Amino acid sequence: VCRAALRMQAALVSLNEKWSSQSIADIEFRTGINTARVLVGNYGCDYRISYTALGDGVNLASRLEAANKAFGTVVMVSESTKEGAAADFMFRRLGRVVVPGKAEVVTVFELLCEQQPGMELQMDGSVILDPMMLFRWQWVRRDRVLRAAELFEKGIALFLAGDPKAAQPWFRDALSALPSDGPSRKLVEYCDSAAEGKIPSDGVLRMSK
Repeated sequence: VCRAALRMQAALVSLNEKWSSQSIADIEFRTGINTARVLVGNYGCDYRISYTALGDGVNLASRLEAANKAFGTVVMVSESTKEGAAADFMFRRLGRVVVPGKAEVVTVFELLCEQQPGMELQMDGSVILDPMMLFRWQWVRRDRVLRAAELFEKGIALFLAGDPKAAQPWFRDALSALPSDGPSRKLVEYCDSAAEGKIPSDGVLRMSK
């Protein structure tokens, strides 16, 4: 599922490039992924039936899709998904949130890329590691994205410990390393809000509907 989410992003970038030549506006989409036991199958009655998935796990995935907007991300996953896919993909811890309709706090992550960089076959038959990766609808140097994620992790550790004042410089450094980084920009704003008393400084972000 994580690989499919990344490939959908890449496919949409290509489609948007094609559509722009036809004066069609770009489109974007967000993805929420959660790993849980749910009920999947045909539901209904004799005259009306549909194939669907039911359960709290499905609802959380839907809430994560919407929560992308609050972090400036494209693909957000739950901790259970991250734990199951960590061997093959790279993730960034975004923080702890309470999603609409729920009381419990959940830790959420951004899906960044596959663990192994893409590989490009050269004309002479040799293979080199691709230094570029798709990052929110644009191609960016992989090392810049990972550097920003490293700085962000230092900030989020302090933010989750309830110290937004100490966390903010790390988020600013991450934003300097990667100016297009949505989470760093959002967390700078959340640190300001916590300092002004607009949101609690306990490191938990409460998502509104």
